Amino acid sequence: MSAPAPIAGGPTAADGPALGLLELATVARGVVVADAALKRAPAVLLSSRTLSGGKLLVVLAGGVAEVEEAMAAGKLAAGDRLRDRVELAYADAQVWPMLAAAGVVVPADWADDAAAEALAIVETATVCAAIAAADAACKAADVVVRDVRLAVDLAGKAYFTMTGDLDAVDAAAAAAAAAAGDRLVELERIAQPAPELRGRLFF
Repeated sequence: MSAPAPIAGGPTAADGPALGLLELATVARGVVVADAALKRAPAVLLSSRTLSGGKLLVVLAGGVAEVEEAMAAGKLAAGDRLRDRVELAYADAQVWPMLAAAGVVVPADWADDAAAEALAIVETATVCAAIAAADAACKAADVVVRDVRLAVDLAGKAYFTMTGDLDAVDAAAAAAAAAAGDRLVELERIAQPAPELRGRLFF
C-alpha cells in the first residue's frame, strides 16, 4: 500500500508521542486555554488557530505526562466554552500530518494504487472527533489516510478519507465510528471507486 505524501513543515510523530487537542467555542477563551495549558506543563504548542464557525483549536504535543497535565489545565480553563477535546497518549503516525497548518491535506495521486480497492469517507461534527476517529481507524486496520479537511469552509465540521482493501476499510470504518460516537455526522464506504474519482475526490 502506498504511503501518504509527507506534509512539508507539518507535525510529525517526532513531536510526540502524545497529542492533545482542545476545541473551543470562542476565540478569546481559546487563547486563555492555551496560556493555562502551557503554564501548567512543558508541552509544545503546535498550533492555536481559528476554525470556521468561530471556534479556536489548540494543539499540544510532547511527552505523555506533559500533555496530560497541560490538557487538564486547558480543560479547566475552558469551562463551558469547551466544544470538544481529544487526548492520544500515542497518536498513530498518520494522524500527525492531518494537522497541517492550513487544516487541509490534499493527497498524492492514488489513481494507480491497486491496494486502494475500497474507500471510506468519515465526516464529523468537530475536528477533535475526526482526529480521534482517524487514530482509531489507523490502529484497527491497514489503511491510508488520504484527503483531510479540518473545519475549513465546513461550518466547523471535519472529514477525512481512507483507502485500503475492503476488509481493512470495513474494520477501520467501524473503529472510526466507535471513536467518533455521537459526533459522527456521516460515514460512507465505496467498494471499487470509479476510475474518474480515484485520487481526485474533491477538486
